[in-house]
Amino acid sequence: MPKPTLPCLLLLLLLTGCASENCDNQELIGILSPNQSSAGLLMNYAKISACRADTVQLKAGSDEEKKLILIYDLYIKARSYKAWNSLFFGLSVTAAIAVFLWPALGVMFKSREQHWPWLQSPIMQTTVTGIAALMFAFYSQYKTKQTQTENLMRTATYSSMALEPLSRKIIGEMSSIDEGFNFNNVFDHPDSKSNTGEKTEPAAPPVSPGG
Repeated sequence: MPKPTLPCLLLLLLLTGCASENCDNQELIGILSPNQSSAGLLMNYAKISACRADTVQLKAGSDEEKKLILIYDLYIKARSYKAWNSLFFGLSVTAAIAVFLWPALGVMFKSREQHWPWLQSPIMQTTVTGIAALMFAFYSQYKTKQTQTENLMRTATYSSMALEPLSRKIIGEMSSIDEGFNFNNVFDHPDSKSNTGEKTEPAAPPVSPGG
């Protein structure tokens, strides 16, 4: 006799749905969706926390109000970086495919070599490769900025630090993030000490036993 596996599964799903509907924290449960960015989740949680806070806590100029604005400021930056990151990710993938398929295009359209001489041109191939590398550099740059900004949002959300030192720390980090595009973040070796201003002190001369 076959086991009623399907009816049991349907019953479990029904009970799970009922449990979710009877949850007293529907507002918080409603924002839990995988189809959003980390920045979006943290921003929605900050909004819910602001709505639950006492009116006294959210009065004009209060720490809770300023913290909400700080998180929203970070959210604006993270959302912008995510848009640029997604754009250059698509362009870098497209350019990488073009680099891999470019030699094959020369073979496939060999009969049109007289009409399309640029297919076999080394200069054209080098240009396509350079564009692919540039798109990857932009993608890596904006992905790093997005991750750093989302980490600052996590710090602002979960930290129990007072607002004044917390805001100083976050604003300092935001200043370094907003410096603009920097190739050093993409191509510098971690062990590189260039442009650090560090000077190596000369070693002291050995002391002879008799001296």
